[in-house]
Amino acid sequence: MAKAKAIVNRRKSVINTRKITKTMELVSTAKFKQAFNRVSNAMPYRRTLQEVMSDLAAAGGEVEHPLLERREPAKHVTVLLVTSNRGLAGGFNSNLVRMARAYVEEQRAAGAEVALYVVGKKGINGLRPSGIPLAGELLHFGDRVRYDDVEKLANQFIAAYESRKTDRVAVISQKYLSGASQKPFTQVLLPLETETAAVDAGKKPRHVEYLYSPDAASILKSLLPAYFRTALYHAFLESSVGEQRARMVAMKNATDNAEGMIKSLTRAYNRARQSQITNEIAELMGGVEALK
Repeated sequence: MAKAKAIVNRRKSVINTRKITKTMELVSTAKFKQAFNRVSNAMPYRRTLQEVMSDLAAAGGEVEHPLLERREPAKHVTVLLVTSNRGLAGGFNSNLVRMARAYVEEQRAAGAEVALYVVGKKGINGLRPSGIPLAGELLHFGDRVRYDDVEKLANQFIAAYESRKTDRVAVISQKYLSGASQKPFTQVLLPLETETAAVDAGKKPRHVEYLYSPDAASILKSLLPAYFRTALYHAFLESSVGEQRARMVAMKNATDNAEGMIKSLTRAYNRARQSQITNEIAELMGGVEALK
């Protein structure tokens, strides 16, 4: 009887766990849809800005701007790692931390000094065992990233690049590929690229004739900082999509595993109960025989 009671108690515990994971799956699904909509809504603006920049670069000829200046080899590299503040998202954070460690080691091996900024508690905790010093710990970015917060960070990187305190700015975040596919990705945002930024994979470049006032080069110079801020903000949006997608999948797998355990525990309880009933019948029959 004690064994059957233990199985019942364990099954109740797993049932309660399933309720929690199922609820978290539903919450993550709703947040994923919201984050996905934000990325979808921001994509046309970024793509149009890229196309305009490409056309301006073609019309303006050789344009000189601090954000376009290439400095090779890079002596000072700024790396921004975008992770989450919360866990239960499968390998989302661990994969990003692993990529960040490899990239930092690669840059150090090339002789560069690396300043690593980390967004999210999970990334900060994941990098502590490596002993890599952090230039900044950014914990104020939540599920719904505000453009104003990203703009302040972008302006900080722009000022560092223009003052030559850094020669490269790279962002390591979850790259959005489709509604069902995301992966960790390292993207160099500074120096900026104007020639190939507007050409999507598999698409022919388009050329639009504009009337410029004052001139294409002047307009391009004012657009470059705006493009960098937009690209950085888009990286945050994509990372939010990846986080919610990873948590949704992790909770779905946990719910499925809990259901499997419940079925297994139910079968074990039935076997224990049948064995108990058999023993009780055998004892009863033994008592009957003893009274004869």
